[in-house]
Amino acid sequence: MKRMILWGALVLVSAAGGAWVALGLTARPARSHPFFQDLPRDRALVIAHRGGAELWPENTLDAFRGALAIGADILEMDVHGTAEGVPVVIHDETVDRTTSGTGRVRSFTLKELQELDAAHQWENLRDTGITVPTLRQVFEEIPREIPLVVEIKESNPALTDAVADLVLEFRREATTLLGSFHQDVLRQLRNRDVRFATHLVQEEVIPFLAASLLFSEGLYSPPGEALLVPPRSGIIPLATRRFVRAARNRNLFFAVWTVNDPDQMRRLLARGVQGIITDRPDLAVSAVTDAAP
Repeated sequence: MKRMILWGALVLVSAAGGAWVALGLTARPARSHPFFQDLPRDRALVIAHRGGAELWPENTLDAFRGALAIGADILEMDVHGTAEGVPVVIHDETVDRTTSGTGRVRSFTLKELQELDAAHQWENLRDTGITVPTLRQVFEEIPREIPLVVEIKESNPALTDAVADLVLEFRREATTLLGSFHQDVLRQLRNRDVRFATHLVQEEVIPFLAASLLFSEGLYSPPGEALLVPPRSGIIPLATRRFVRAARNRNLFFAVWTVNDPDQMRRLLARGVQGIITDRPDLAVSAVTDAAP
């Protein structure tokens, strides 16, 4: 009996070892996507969250123009669909917080939505003609060489296809990083066109984090090209030197959201993060400039 147990244990160990070796032989780092190739490499990047939500009415053309004017490297934005399915740039599923209206974005036609004041919460900008832009309007206004992060907020195949269609129509597949909190959205994008760059969703980050803690990130093949994570998730710190190093080892771009405190920015930059996603791109530009070699 003892001999049988010993042999069984040896078989299990051998099988586990074989699987470990097989993973190591087949695992591949993230591919080098054009989105990252022309970005500055001698410093971290400033990613204007919703265009800089603490400086201007968020997710508006005014915010995107302002962020670029003060030196942001990348514009981040969110997309929902109107009643007709038109991709529009707004974060919440309702218009209540950021406009003069109330109700779900999906309940408005495009015409009705753009009659709302997207600067209603800003007294100095109220009734100055600032509207919720369509993603098409953003693509038309912002030069193609400016990198964008476009977050699809709905798990909606039709909306995902509409966003993908616009990226291809405007030939922005090399300068647009597509993201979502919904794994099915990312799967749809990756299956549709290999030219799309995507970030990892939570279900993909967790196994990679576990592998990094075991110094085994070399066994993980990233399905996307970027890690965009908060500084911590509950009690678990994410923006650690170990996780940043693991991401670099797998050719993953590592950025942290949403960081608005200059001291925290400096701590993260010292750990080697490659991007700061912030509502205060003005403060981030200063922090990155000070930290640059």
